[in-house]
Amino acid sequence: MAIRTTSGVCRRSARAWLTRVGISFALATASVAGLAQAAQEKWGPPFQLAAPQTLDVLAPQLALSSDGSAAAAFGFQDVDVPGSSQGVLTLRSPTGAISGPQTIAPARQILGVAYNGRSVELLTGTSATGQTCCSEAQAIQVDGSGGIVGRPRTLVGGLAGTTTGRLLTLADGQMLAAVATERGVWVVQSSRGNRFAGQHLLTRTGQMPQALAATPLGAGSSLVAWTAATGPAGAADPRSIDGATGSRTSAPRRVRTLVTVPAGHRIDEIGVAPRGRDATVTWAESWYDRSGSYHSVVEATDLTPHAGVRMLSAGNRLASGLQFAGDAAGDQAAAWESCTVDDACTVDTAVRRRGGVFGPARSLGATDAAQAPALSVGPRGKALVGWIRAGDPVAAVQALPGQGFGPPTVLSRAGYALDIAVAAGPQHEALAAWSQGTLNPSVVGTVDSGF
Repeated sequence: MAIRTTSGVCRRSARAWLTRVGISFALATASVAGLAQAAQEKWGPPFQLAAPQTLDVLAPQLALSSDGSAAAAFGFQDVDVPGSSQGVLTLRSPTGAISGPQTIAPARQILGVAYNGRSVELLTGTSATGQTCCSEAQAIQVDGSGGIVGRPRTLVGGLAGTTTGRLLTLADGQMLAAVATERGVWVVQSSRGNRFAGQHLLTRTGQMPQALAATPLGAGSSLVAWTAATGPAGAADPRSIDGATGSRTSAPRRVRTLVTVPAGHRIDEIGVAPRGRDATVTWAESWYDRSGSYHSVVEATDLTPHAGVRMLSAGNRLASGLQFAGDAAGDQAAAWESCTVDDACTVDTAVRRRGGVFGPARSLGATDAAQAPALSVGPRGKALVGWIRAGDPVAAVQALPGQGFGPPTVLSRAGYALDIAVAAGPQHEALAAWSQGTLNPSVVGTVDSGF
């Protein structure tokens, strides 16, 4: 009798417990759903970072500081006049006050932007009057509160052709600049702020770099990765990703091959992000099969012994515009444009929680062809994706790190938006910016204050 009574009590207690758990689960699910819904409602009204221009606008880059300040770096140019481009910077205070746009002389192009404390650090490219950028890469420090532009410091000279760059803030206020042109890949590291030491060439003679990526790692170290191949400009097909790791006291120097793809395949785009003390590398790989059909997929691997390669994208679609980011703890996200042969395109993502594996690819919705998505992962692991849909800037935010994204939010009914950029900062704030308009384009931004 006692056993049966106890059993009945246990069953009733179990039912009550399950009811409470069910209610708690429902509330938790509603809470997560509410977070996702709230995430799409926190974007503020659009504001101008640069008024309408008679010149063309170069794509914006963004940086956020620990106090909520923001920097938007972009450029103006006349596409019909060689050497007419000009680097421009607009600052936004923690209270939302806008200063700029401010011309950054002698920068023809801003290659990278990052905060180092309260200072805005710029990696810029310059060239002689009438010549297309870039012949030199310089570092310029801008006071984050007053906008006072410091003296340019030349980091690398003797450049030629299209120039790309990455600028990282490392531990203890150190900076790492990586610069790539058709002549090679250079790195320069500072001991503090913009006090850069001498340059170091990472590539061998005859190599032609075509893609560049860089990321901070733990304990002040860093990783710079690139693709390079031999051959004439525009005709070299890189099959490998090379990389070099730097330390707190030394810029990256020792080069090793990180990834090699089969003969007949080509690496088009790359990305790197921290994975604990190591890193993960992603790439877009393309090839033609025996029937002449074209393939393009996104793949990823950890830079650890015996790590396997995982294909993130669908094999029956064409992947491009790869973006990859992560936080210091190892939360990661990848985003890319996934298209059919008829140019029907979507933004696809794959996310990974620290210590876990990449989940299956998920679509966030339609995107305009030839408009790569933008991606940022905040210091607490939440990811933000931005893209252009039917000419409008759109964004989606993760409800929680490693989970799916909430519904897309249209940031502005622009109709003619291009080149969206996004950044997630440490103060629960995210920023999106894009160029808007055709005849007289402007630069427009908006802030999510509850990211």
